Amino acid sequence: MRYQPVIGLEIHAELLTDSKVFCTCQNEFGGSENTRVCPRCSGLPGTLPLLNQGAVRLAAKAGFALDCTVNNYSAFDRKNYFYPDLPKAYQITQFDHPICTGGYITVTGGKDIRINHIHIEEDAGKLVHDDYEGISMADYNRCGVPLIEIVTEPDFRSIEEVQDFVEKLALRLKYAGVCDAKMEQGSMRVDVNISIMPVGSTEFGTRAELKNLNSLKAIGRAIEYEINRQAEILDNGGTVIQETRRYNDNHGDTKALRSKEDAHDYRYFPEPDIPPVFLSDEEIEDIRKSMPEMPQDRFVRYTEKYGLPTDDANLIISSKEFSDFYDESVKINPDYKQISNLMLVELNRNLNDSEKTISDVTFSPADLAELVKMSTDGVVSKNAAKDILKIMFNNGGKPIDIAKENGFIMDNDTSGLEEIIDKIIAENADSVESYKNGNQKIFGFLMGQVVRTAGKGANPKLAKDLLTEKLK
Repeated sequence: MRYQPVIGLEIHAELLTDSKVFCTCQNEFGGSENTRVCPRCSGLPGTLPLLNQGAVRLAAKAGFALDCTVNNYSAFDRKNYFYPDLPKAYQITQFDHPICTGGYITVTGGKDIRINHIHIEEDAGKLVHDDYEGISMADYNRCGVPLIEIVTEPDFRSIEEVQDFVEKLALRLKYAGVCDAKMEQGSMRVDVNISIMPVGSTEFGTRAELKNLNSLKAIGRAIEYEINRQAEILDNGGTVIQETRRYNDNHGDTKALRSKEDAHDYRYFPEPDIPPVFLSDEEIEDIRKSMPEMPQDRFVRYTEKYGLPTDDANLIISSKEFSDFYDESVKINPDYKQISNLMLVELNRNLNDSEKTISDVTFSPADLAELVKMSTDGVVSKNAAKDILKIMFNNGGKPIDIAKENGFIMDNDTSGLEEIIDKIIAENADSVESYKNGNQKIFGFLMGQVVRTAGKGANPKLAKDLLTEKLK
């Protein structure tokens, strides 16, 4: 631990537009190779780009999600380089005038990780490597898919900070409807710029860039390997060179791809075929007003206003759909804790067992709110509420109807319950005697016998009180 890592990120996030950024080809994942390609996105001579206004709006929403400033003026540039997955031999991007600047995300521990800027650009295609034949093939379906690149300052000093930042960033982009952040599909990819310096030093070392990391685990392993690789070079008196490297998750190591280019190597110049983008103050305000409540703001509401434990609040906000369902339920029945408990334990159990998501649920937030009220009002027991929820999950239906049809409505008539308790006491004389001699655990056994005999419609509190009285 003689060295301190210094890390900055460049995160590419694909925008959820219907079409590509400079043409009308469909923007979606998968499909047969080279089936979503046109003269524009394949770069044929004589074609001109046409900017997708939806991409601009989504980029601005990303800025608001990350507490950036959305700029009134932004402009596009050409980034020139040759690679087989880039048929035009240049990429349309934003260099001097990005759409968003500033911003930050607070990671666990309270540290603010600063965002330098967010810019819009087009994605490149994808190379498919056939090691058996020794060839590489180009799939241009992804060419022209709209991206934002989120560039941070080199504020990270640990793997944990990086992983927490990426996780929080992905969640915010999903809440804003900007990107689905499916790293396994490549819709969000992380480039890591990493250098190391002696502990206590203020002078940064020479950085290496790790390209296209697509999972939190891969990010952690790649950074750890790179820290050790650079430390070994310095310990042996060598010099770390600036370069781009690829992480191989199967081997757990990084390999050099090419020497790291600087900005002048790309020969940036203003894109002549796309005019600058002007967003009025009114347009920017309209986009800001369309933003949903962000997860960090919901967390504060859940913990400070609703009194939920931090772990519960974090679980609820981990999915926007789940959080929206919770919010709709508590609007109808503000029993914040009981609704949280039922959703996080019983509803999640049903979702996990069926491999479904909250979007697949057929009952409404109002039905869940009604079920919790039935439980807290003593109409049904808490155990019966779990059974009712399972029936609602599998078959639909209203909770009160399910309760009536299945005999879950609690019977508060003491006469029938007293007869059951008398019978249980008579049949378990030895256990009763043991209880009276001080074995308190026997009470749970006797109570279980009563509930089992009385059925789901029995009032457990009433049964407990009657049993306690009769055992005196």
